Amino acid sequence: MGINCGNLILLAEYARRAPLGSVLTYGRLFNTLSARDRRKIMRSHGLPESVLAARETEGLFAALGADRVTTLDIAGDDCDLLADLTDDFASTEAMRPYLGRFDVIIDYGTSEHVFNVAQALVNAYNLLAEGGVYIFDLPLSGWVSHCLYQFTPSYFLSVGASPYFDLTYYFFHRKRGDRIYRITHYNNFSYFWINGRRRVSAWGVLRKARPDGDERPLTLDRFRVMQVEPRDRNEPRKLSLIGKLRSCERYSAATIRRAFD
Repeated sequence: MGINCGNLILLAEYARRAPLGSVLTYGRLFNTLSARDRRKIMRSHGLPESVLAARETEGLFAALGADRVTTLDIAGDDCDLLADLTDDFASTEAMRPYLGRFDVIIDYGTSEHVFNVAQALVNAYNLLAEGGVYIFDLPLSGWVSHCLYQFTPSYFLSVGASPYFDLTYYFFHRKRGDRIYRITHYNNFSYFWINGRRRVSAWGVLRKARPDGDERPLTLDRFRVMQVEPRDRNEPRKLSLIGKLRSCERYSAATIRRAFD
C-alpha cells in the first residue's frame, strides 16, 4: 500500500512522541500522497513539501526522526536485504546478524501478501531490539482484489493480548484522505464505519515484550495466540443508543493529536 495520507498522519503523530531510531521497512515504500494530502500534512505536522512530494521515502523518514532506514524485500535491486518473510530468520545464517537490531519495523501493506503471515510477525519480533515496536498498516475491509488476506479487529487485539506484544495504539483509516477512526466500544454501529465497500486499513503499534524474561528468539511453535472477541473487551458491556452512536471516534489530520494525548 505504501505511504498514504492516513498512515502517514498516524506515523507522524507517533514520531512526535517516540524517536524512530533504526527503522526496517517490510518492502520498499513509495509515496502516494496527492497534492491535497500534502497540504493537509504540511499544515498539521509541519513536514516539508519537498519530502512529501518525493516518490522515494528516505527523506520522509529522516524528517520523522529516523536515524537509519533499511529495506527488506524478497526481490529487487533497490532494497538493502533480500529475504523471504516465510523463512525463519532466527535459523537463517544470512539474517542472524540483524536479530535484535531495529527499533522500529514498519509493515505498510506487505504481510497481507505473505502466505505464512504468522512467520512474518515472528520474524519482526526477532528483528526488533528490546522494547522495539512493529508498526503495521494492513487491509481490513474492501481489499478483496488486492491480497491474500484481509484482517479483522480481533486479529490485532489477539496479537496484542499475547505474551509477546503489547498493542499500544490502534486506529482504522480509509485508503484515501484523512478519515481516521478509533473504536471505543465494539458494536454494530462502530463496525459500520470500518466495514463496507470502501477500502479501510487497520493501523497500530505493537511493542515487543519478553514473557518471564525469556531471551530466546521467538519460534513459530511457541507463538500461540488465542482469539480475543472485541465485544468481550467492551467496558461497559452495554451502551445506550446514543453511546453506541458515539462509540467510533472520528479524527482528521487537524485533530489526530487529541487521540494520542
